[in-house]
Amino acid sequence: MKSCQYLKFSAAVILTALAVVATATQSFAQLPGGGQTPQQEVVGGNPLRLRNTYSEARNGGHLLSVWRGADNNQVWMSRDNGTPFTIGGTVTFVSPTVVPYGPDGFLVFHTGDNGDIFFAGVDGAGTTSDTWFAVPGNFTNLPVSVVQMGPNSFNLYMVYRGLGNDKRVWGTWFDWAANTWSTAENISGGLGNSAPGVSMNNVSNRLFVTVEGTDNQLWMTSQALGASIWSGWARMGVSTSDTPHSVACANGNMVVNILDFFSHPEYAKFDAWGNQQTGWNVDTSEPSVWPLQLAANENNVYSLATLLDDGIGASGLYLGFWKQIYNCQ
Repeated sequence: MKSCQYLKFSAAVILTALAVVATATQSFAQLPGGGQTPQQEVVGGNPLRLRNTYSEARNGGHLLSVWRGADNNQVWMSRDNGTPFTIGGTVTFVSPTVVPYGPDGFLVFHTGDNGDIFFAGVDGAGTTSDTWFAVPGNFTNLPVSVVQMGPNSFNLYMVYRGLGNDKRVWGTWFDWAANTWSTAENISGGLGNSAPGVSMNNVSNRLFVTVEGTDNQLWMTSQALGASIWSGWARMGVSTSDTPHSVACANGNMVVNILDFFSHPEYAKFDAWGNQQTGWNVDTSEPSVWPLQLAANENNVYSLATLLDDGIGASGLYLGFWKQIYNCQ
């Protein structure tokens, strides 16, 4: 079965995501990044052990978590924090990602050891596509970022940095009606030192792309769905040492994060059209080894971090942690 055929077929087969519920407090309702102590992520009754950044998606009342194995290069998954499982044999040296697909499904993406970008589907009952499919004609050696283009949509937008010395920021979208991936475009001529991130704001109906530029600064651009061009890249006046991420709440407010050169995440609030609303708030509670992923559940924003286990230290054991960093209301 061809990859695009699976994407259409999986509308009836793939499933579900949701989890991590916490109570927001007024102490961090104004400025993103404060609030709770990091909470240990648990899968199958055990702490999540991993390398690189982990990713979560919520859809249809379920949660799907994905990560790179702690002592292998396998892509692992857990539905609703249950027993971890895999799909076939994978080899990846970077973080995988997961995205909602349709009203209740998921697609998981990872970068293979040869630069190909692969995806597979998972439904809410744990049924999988049984194999991985390549996104044709797209290559990178870094993580990819993928977003659902609107609530319950089967259309997806993916961004990545080019392979090897190719620093261009590329974007391609899956058109479910046409059953194909578009030809990749270099988004507004953008270049990046690290992998870019993409998010969708369902209030302004815009895609947002963030990247660490070749000057180590945060750069952002956006595009209204259906438009033919992206806005020009905007230099945001803050340095980052790795991939910046953004996420939108149900009410349209957004949070953008960076990783500063002391390995501390910093957060700022933006409105639905990408206008910055606050300064940058530094979270010094725990230095992060890899960039922090962001996830939203309605109007709550969570950070997903990979931290060194201080109790084991020299063994190099890394564990997954989450914490609520913002209430968008």
